[in-house]
Amino acid sequence: MGKVVFWVVVVFAILFAVRLVGAAQAKKRRERDKAAGVAGPMVRCERCGVFLPRSEAVRTGEAFRCRENDCALPR
Repeated sequence: MGKVVFWVVVVFAILFAVRLVGAAQAKKRRERDKAAGVAGPMVRCERCGVFLPRSEAVRTGEAFRCRENDCALPR
């Protein structure tokens, strides 16, 4: 019985360590992306088809449009 408890504790310790390492890597990735200027999720302009960051898009109903003169104006 003691061996079973020992191995259960070992497995949980390993899983905890793996989770800590994964969290540290995710934090580094977020900081690197933030420093590199990654703007976030990308959306597609419904009129011209260009992909652009959501923060730079104009929302028109359910779709997005880029801020170019031809695309931002309603048809």
